Parts: sequence; C-alpha cells; structure tokens
Amino acid sequence: MDGLTFTDLAGHRRPRQYAIVAGIILFIALTLGGASWVNQLLLKYSMKETFAPVTENTQTPLLPTETAQATALPCPVLSEQWSLSDPVIKQNYKVIQPACVYDGLAHTVAWALAVRNGYSREQARQLLGFSELPMRQMDHVAIPDSADQPQDVAVSFIPPTLDFVEWRVNDQGKPAVAYGLRGCFRTSNVVGNKVEIWGGEYPVICVVVEDAANTHIVYRLGEHIFTNEAVPTRSFLLFGYVGDGYWVWLGTQDNPKMNIEDFAETDNERLTVALLFDSKPWDLAWLQSRYGMSQQPLPDGWQNFNDPMEQQIILDELINGIMVTP
Repeated sequence: MDGLTFTDLAGHRRPRQYAIVAGIILFIALTLGGASWVNQLLLKYSMKETFAPVTENTQTPLLPTETAQATALPCPVLSEQWSLSDPVIKQNYKVIQPACVYDGLAHTVAWALAVRNGYSREQARQLLGFSELPMRQMDHVAIPDSADQPQDVAVSFIPPTLDFVEWRVNDQGKPAVAYGLRGCFRTSNVVGNKVEIWGGEYPVICVVVEDAANTHIVYRLGEHIFTNEAVPTRSFLLFGYVGDGYWVWLGTQDNPKMNIEDFAETDNERLTVALLFDSKPWDLAWLQSRYGMSQQPLPDGWQNFNDPMEQQIILDELINGIMVTP
C-alpha cells in the first residue's frame, strides 16, 4: 500500500494523487460499461417486441363467400330491355345488344339447319329440346320498308309433316346450306306519344340469310324417296321473338331470291355481314360443335331416285298434312 498512499505530518495515511486519478478513471470505466450493458438489454427487449417472429398459420384460409364473388348477369328475356341500334350507318335492320339474345335465335336456326341435313322435323325437335316445332305457318309478315313503315311481304313455310326428311347437298352428297344474320327490327313505331304495334305477337323480328349452295335435294317420306336437281339460291328467312328467349321461324320471303354464282364470295360476304351484326355464320360445322349433330346418312344410291311417281306421292302427302294441320 506504500505505493498508493503516504503518511502526512500528522501521522495520517493519505492516497497518493495518481491513485486518486486512477480510481476516478476506473469508476468512470465501470459506470460506462454498466450503462452499455443496460442499453444492450433494453435494445434486445425493444427488438423482441417490435420484430417478434411471425408464426406460420397452418389453418386453411377462409374462401370468399359466393355473395362476394362477381356473378354474370342473366341475359334479359324482355325485348323492352334490349337495345337495337344501327351497325354502322342508319338502316332498317339493327344490331341487338346484349349479343347473348342471339343465343335463342341460334337455337331455332339450329333446328332449321338440322331439317336441311336429314333430320325429320320431329327428330330435330326432340334432339334440340323444343316443346313444339319452332315454326309458324304464315302467308304474310310485316317488315319495315325504306321509309321505316311496315309493309306486308309474302312468305312460304316448310312442310310441317313430322316425319318428312330432306337433304340439301352438292354433287358429292356433302352438306351445302349455311345461315347468317342480316339484322333485326322492332315491330312497332312511336308516333307522337303513342306506340303503334304492327307485328302482332312478335315484338322483334330478325332476318337471316339462307345460302343453299346445293345442287340436289333428296326427299324422303316413309318408304318414298325422290331426288330433285336444284339451283344454288340465296333466300331470306324471318324469325320472330315469342318471349322467354324463344324464337320461331315465320317463313321464307318469296322475294328477293338470288342465284349463287360465286360460292367463295358468298361465304365471305355472309361472314362479313354476320360479324357486322355482332353474330357469326351458322353452318353444319357449327351445328356439330354446338349440339353434336352432323349430317344424317343419305339413302344408298340417292342420285338414282328420280321416279316422278314417287315425287307425286310425296307431294300429295305433304299437301294433305298441311291441310289437316291446325
């Protein structure tokens, strides 16, 4: 201890000066070390509270409820809710929006296409799920003229005989009929503050072109078969809306009818116009894709059924069937 202390004149021991300085320095060092240790503890505690590890959630996440999911709106079946507008320029025949309305029309066109490809009227009705033949026997239908005024046009209808069968084919026996939309119109006019209805029970009518590029028509009724030659022809069919998404074939306009000269040009024009009216052509490929219905097999030797007596028997039975149909 003599190196750290000394004895004063009074005989008391006193710490030497450098010992005092060293003690002060040691005290300061211990104080700082203790403060640092405390700060580290506080920092660790703070980090533990702020950045607590996330435990893995093994529970199955809740799926959104059906009410939260977006659902597609149903297609409106009330024709008053449809919008009919000009496709490009103002004209009598309009585009229907929403385009889902055309699904019901296409369903009836499918029936017309099926009966042109070897299905009987009744067979096509059953396969396509109609409760009755989707057609009407009418002589005239009112359509708008160039001044947007109704005018009666003569129409013809196909024989409604349930078991009557026909094929529209080319020289090779291949199907040769296709359809395309030409537009639709309302069968009423607004005059002043009044609505004049001139379309009867059909609030909307659509015009559909039938391109029958066939060169032969094969008819069969029971055991009777007859094959007739045909000229490729474009005709215009009228379909009326009944309601609840249901359309019926009102007949084929007697005029105009046009001979088909260029098949490729006709096909391109049918596609272009159908797209213009927010639709697409309907042909046998579409019928097979949409409803799984292909052309029915032709009778063996179908080209050779040309007995005029057979033709007359078929015609007589069809006429009798029309006369007894209510």
